Amino acid sequence: MTQKRTVHVNGVDIAYVDEGEGDPVILLHGFPDSSYLWRHQIPALVEGGFRVIAPDMRGFGDSGKPQEIEAYGMQTIVNDVVALTMQLGIKRPHIVGHDWGAAIAWMYAFLMPRRLDHLVVLSVGHPGVFATPSIEQRAASWYMLFYQFPGVSEELLRRNGWRLFKEIMGRDGDYDRYLRDLARPGALTAGLNWYRANRSPASELRPARPFPPVLAPTLGIWGAGDKALLEEGMSGSGKFVKGPWRYERVEDAGHWLPLDAPDEVNKLLLGFLGTERPAHEERRPRRRL
Repeated sequence: MTQKRTVHVNGVDIAYVDEGEGDPVILLHGFPDSSYLWRHQIPALVEGGFRVIAPDMRGFGDSGKPQEIEAYGMQTIVNDVVALTMQLGIKRPHIVGHDWGAAIAWMYAFLMPRRLDHLVVLSVGHPGVFATPSIEQRAASWYMLFYQFPGVSEELLRRNGWRLFKEIMGRDGDYDRYLRDLARPGALTAGLNWYRANRSPASELRPARPFPPVLAPTLGIWGAGDKALLEEGMSGSGKFVKGPWRYERVEDAGHWLPLDAPDEVNKLLLGFLGTERPAHEERRPRRRL
């Protein structure tokens, strides 16, 4: 992977990888990853004729790590993505997101429908499904509640050589890399603040706002071995998509689909991006009489 570049947008330094030429694809990772998550997808997409931009989201990797909880609201992070696209001269990218990156991708689709070509969401379904989770999903998401206690969560996760964190993560994802990344100054608090800003119990008390329908062609991918997110979240997302909707279940993969099934994910991405007509075609300006 080429060396990262850095740009200051929306009040934070964002590090990113920018490779290839062609229609732009933005890859958004989640917790506790970085752009390194996409190391198998970037070369495949570049070879497939795309320009690939993979940022380290705020709070992760080599990007800035504000310590305030309010710095990690969903709209703020969507604004990071929008500002990055504008800085790079990108008008309407394909957006691909995993985990929290998928949640951001959904929100981007609501807020910026005319600045989106195709949408691909991995592991995390539409927030309208997650707004009323089943008791089974609540049990699987127990860690989100545990992460809500500033200072306490950090101390318990680090105690005894990060034993609890290791037990939560298991040997999934880039588990051996996460400890090095989260040991950076402010990194653990920054990562947990994503949950505190957006998944606190109090957030369920807020009046539910109707979600605008997703107009872009949308592909949802879920791994059958995902222990954190149940299939209902992704399989039930189609009712919120007005554009073409496609759901793919990957049998031999867990939560970290880009790592567990890289060849299948690459095949799905290359077979989907650019194949459907985008939600908003470019309109030619009318000639003035």
